[in-house]
Amino acid sequence: MNTEARLGENTKFTVVGDGNGFMSRVILVEPDWTVHGEHLPNRFVLKITSCMHVLNVLDQMNLQDKSESALWSIFEYEAQGLHNREVNLYEIIGKWNMDDVLMSPKVFFSKKFDSENLTKGFFAMEYVDNAITRHLYINLKSYELHSILKSLAVFQAESLKLNKREQESVTGYDLEKIVGKMFSQNGLNSIFEQVRQINKEELSEAADKIAVFGVELVNFDLVKNLNNYLGIKKNVLVHGDLWSANIMWKENKDEFRVDKIIDYQSIHLGNPAEDLVRLFISTLSGSERQKYWEKLLEQFYEYFIEALEDKNVPYTLEQLKESYRLYFVTGSLLMLPMFGPIAEVKLAEMSDPDEVKKYREILTEKTKRLLNDMEHRHLYTREIIKKWK
Repeated sequence: MNTEARLGENTKFTVVGDGNGFMSRVILVEPDWTVHGEHLPNRFVLKITSCMHVLNVLDQMNLQDKSESALWSIFEYEAQGLHNREVNLYEIIGKWNMDDVLMSPKVFFSKKFDSENLTKGFFAMEYVDNAITRHLYINLKSYELHSILKSLAVFQAESLKLNKREQESVTGYDLEKIVGKMFSQNGLNSIFEQVRQINKEELSEAADKIAVFGVELVNFDLVKNLNNYLGIKKNVLVHGDLWSANIMWKENKDEFRVDKIIDYQSIHLGNPAEDLVRLFISTLSGSERQKYWEKLLEQFYEYFIEALEDKNVPYTLEQLKESYRLYFVTGSLLMLPMFGPIAEVKLAEMSDPDEVKKYREILTEKTKRLLNDMEHRHLYTREIIKKWK
């Protein structure tokens, strides 16, 4: 941080953000600087790769031993790469000088894992005062997503300029390695059972209808090669975990604006619809998502074409829409655990029963429409794959 200052004995450390992440601990640091400097922040956030949060989530999920060991395996073998790629990504976008449009936080310092540092990975970023998270159980209006769509469009457009070294620095994310064991037949049974627990009366039938497809729902080859199948010539940068918990908002007189998009640990090069599927599923009501997904994709594409500035366009609007349809089931499977155990962790923190009831009703509506759409999209995808074959 370009300073001789150290953290004095009265420095305060507070764990924040529990229930929003999985492979990290987020610490608010309020420094007691030993040397004062105008450029030194009064507060900053330290994101530490840590298994402590995995413990908390596992306590809530009540998984079978096999599923629990699968999650520990993911942490043990993937956490270091996830952290290093996130640090690499921040180094790349720091050169772009587009923090305002990308809404990315300022990063002060970082430490990557390497052969000599096997256990301590972290980075420090700016603390955003009075920022709030509008979680899964809060429905946004479709127009509130426009600034995120613009940010994502610029992110994708700029990613087309990455040199080979930069591309390699964010390459290595393997969805099958990370969630493959969780998407076994037993793992899927567990996911759908957790979904039923949101509201057994309302959701059991819809969950049963999609659950019968079992591992047929899981198609890692489709995800990995979707661009090739659709004739999309270039991969774009994908946030990889763009859902409501990773979007920070500021409120002013009952109006909300997006302030920061965070948590790029699942960064990779892939299909342009991946982030959009998860964004729409997590932020919109089921009915709003069904009504506006196509218009939102069209708006995103306008922003994307504008950000390209007359350079070669790597995919068409129709390829984007077809990507959305074909990635939908995978994106939904990845989001369902957030609707179940992760949302339950947040609801358990609330003391007002009326508030809990209201939010559970919102979750029920979103989940029911999501499950129905998953069935429809799966049957559609199955037919498309038959034609390809």
